[in-house]
Amino acid sequence: MSEVIERATADFAGYAFTPAEVAPVRPGLFILTRAVAGRPLPLYVGEGEDIAAALAAFQAANPKEAGVADGLFVLERPMARVRQHTLRDIVSRFDPPLNIAHRKAPAAPELAALVEDRGAAQGGLNEQPGAALFVTEDDLKRLVERFYGRAAADPLLGPVFARAIPDWAGHYQIVQNFWSRTLLGTARYSGMPFAAHIPLQLKPEHFTRWVALFKETAVEVLDEVAAARAIAKVEHMSTCFQAGLFPPDLGPSHEPGSHPRGGHPQAG
Repeated sequence: MSEVIERATADFAGYAFTPAEVAPVRPGLFILTRAVAGRPLPLYVGEGEDIAAALAAFQAANPKEAGVADGLFVLERPMARVRQHTLRDIVSRFDPPLNIAHRKAPAAPELAALVEDRGAAQGGLNEQPGAALFVTEDDLKRLVERFYGRAAADPLLGPVFARAIPDWAGHYQIVQNFWSRTLLGTARYSGMPFAAHIPLQLKPEHFTRWVALFKETAVEVLDEVAAARAIAKVEHMSTCFQAGLFPPDLGPSHEPGSHPRGGHPQAG
């Protein structure tokens, strides 16, 4: 039987969770966290009659995303109704990127830089209601090729792409797959885009230029609704990537129960 290795508790939305090396085989909740500026922020909150089994099932279904976590916290609760109420409270407070239900807002950008914000993808957390979306794969192909054609010739972005992309045709397909998933809901893309940008030695000015050039291209290639949605996605990615690449110093006053938002000007 797994055993919890108890240390000082951590507060999440008013609930005292215990840090653990392994999950207990008992009913309760678990939180997978990632430390940001030394503070654990929830990536995913789960519950079950058997914490160890619930955690193992999530890890098996989401190995890449679970691998981003560097902390595990557990809270034993025998009553299912209490567990579900607690889960809702924590999710609605922190908006973990890997939870969908009970979300109220986009995930903290420091976390959305590391894993896809599923709530935003499923529930339109970053979008305003509006007209129907009309976009085709041919539109996305033109968007990708025109944008990267301009980016490759750009004095600021060109050298970065020249070093990073040995196979332009392959890169075009990967990025088109990303936009196909984002705008058309297909399942062709399953990568983690932030990881690919870590070794590129990017600076804030690269993001500013990237967003500006993408806006210009999207408006030319896509219809108004599709362009607005694509631009919103790129602006959000820019904020998240910069949060991940240039994390803030949250200072000693930031507690695990608080939720950092903002602090990063949106590029573009």
